[in-house]
Amino acid sequence: MTEGRRAARTASDRSPGAGAMIRACIDRYTRFMLAGYLRRLVVIMAVLLTIALTIDLWPQIGRVAGDDNAALPVALWRIARFAGLRTPGLLAPLLPFACFLAVAWTETAYTHAGERLFIWNSGRPPVLCLPASIVFGLIVGLADFTADAVLGPAAMRVQMTERLGSDGQRLDRGHTGDIQWIARPDGLLRTEIVYGPPPELRRVTFFKLDAGGELQEVDQAARATQIRDTPGWQLENGTVWTAWPPSDRRTAPRDSDEAGQGRETQFDRRVLQLDLEPLWLSVYGIEPQYLSLAMLHALAPFDHPPQSHGLFRTRLQTLYSELALPAAMALFAASLAILWQPHRVMAGALAGTLLAGYLAHSATKAFLVLGQNGYLTPAVAAWAVPVALLAATLGAFGLKGARLPKAGAKASARWARAE
Repeated sequence: MTEGRRAARTASDRSPGAGAMIRACIDRYTRFMLAGYLRRLVVIMAVLLTIALTIDLWPQIGRVAGDDNAALPVALWRIARFAGLRTPGLLAPLLPFACFLAVAWTETAYTHAGERLFIWNSGRPPVLCLPASIVFGLIVGLADFTADAVLGPAAMRVQMTERLGSDGQRLDRGHTGDIQWIARPDGLLRTEIVYGPPPELRRVTFFKLDAGGELQEVDQAARATQIRDTPGWQLENGTVWTAWPPSDRRTAPRDSDEAGQGRETQFDRRVLQLDLEPLWLSVYGIEPQYLSLAMLHALAPFDHPPQSHGLFRTRLQTLYSELALPAAMALFAASLAILWQPHRVMAGALAGTLLAGYLAHSATKAFLVLGQNGYLTPAVAAWAVPVALLAATLGAFGLKGARLPKAGAKASARWARAE
């Protein structure tokens, strides 16, 4: 029996313990693979970020550069600064998939070069080839969380304050004048929002419906402010139209403009139970990815219909899952490379690996949409994909992983002859 075959059999017969796994996280092989992962991640992110920034900046580059005929260096500085402010928001959604691609690329390159066969013949069990991807994913996960939870919202606050770009102008809290429609449990509110603090409503029209969905009351006012610590809002200088009860509609006065329908009265002040949380109203229209972690925690208790269907709680869970998602994607990529291409690169296996990674990336987006619209609980929407990837990796290695090195010596001989 050759030394390579004996080492491979020895590796396949033993199950690495916790100590071996811990040592594998810092050994030479892990450091070597980690460096390869990071180099390729930089290349992939440079390409993806260039494409994303081009798509994002091109429609608004004129507004960003300024319409004041600024000198070229000034215009270039404005564009570069705006690109820097947009980068965290564009970077964070791409990092988990880029992490998968970096690991798949590195593993495929080393397999193609024949280096994987030397690893098998050295007696290293397949499971000890995974800590490099785990360490890499945890590093990327921390960067992803920082970009998405801290840098992205901070950059958007600057854009909103300075009214930079289309999003900065659209979400500017000092801008009023747009009419908003807000669903309430007992009706529909049409109003202009002054975001405050404290927020107030102007040009208010509230259409109140009864249990059967019939129009029961219409309240109109020039202004409305919340009565502190209550669900009530005080309307000022308005009118209220009240529908006649069904039994009285036929006997309504014939000389009334609302004959047979209802009657209208004016008021100076009137209390209306709108049950609008001022904090929720102050961020109305802002996408959850632009809100800080502290604001999301503050909004979570009010994250219920009809104003939202798990929007903020799903975002919170998604942020925390981003600490683990890149590690799950990296581990999944490494396991596919080891299981499907243990000795040589095959076009079908490589295509399947890339397709699996893309499907996992798409699934995270689909689950996020389902969670934000109330079809899935926030925890399931955020954690389903990372948990599924980890379960798939563990299951695959439990079934097949331990048997891989046995073919190392034969494959090494075939590879040597081919060379």
